[in-house]
Amino acid sequence: MCELLVQAGRLDEASHLLDEADALVINTDDACFLAECIRIRGQIAACGNDLTGALGLFEKAIAISQRQEARLFELRATTQLASVLARQRRAQEGAARLHTIIGAFDTKHEIVDLAAARKVLDMLRR
Repeated sequence: MCELLVQAGRLDEASHLLDEADALVINTDDACFLAECIRIRGQIAACGNDLTGALGLFEKAIAISQRQEARLFELRATTQLASVLARQRRAQEGAARLHTIIGAFDTKHEIVDLAAARKVLDMLRR
């Protein structure tokens, strides 16, 4: 739901919904979606042209994902990190980071997030 609000440009509503999710994480001590919440906050920052803030949030989401061994969440955060790096004229750095996480997937079935990551990687390599 938050991502749909971000895509619709309704950043304040998305941020409010994330605040509610944060409260739920704190109250239940269930941090399984913490990296996703932080990644979406990074997405909101990127939409607001706070690229430095977005990078920090994506890096934090990646670190949490790695600790939790949640590769899908790591892939999502790294894909968005790579896009922001490209906006900062650091496409090569973004491509390298994205290439590494894509290589960690050995699935025979194409998943949506992996296809999206490959599309961003192709764009960064051009």
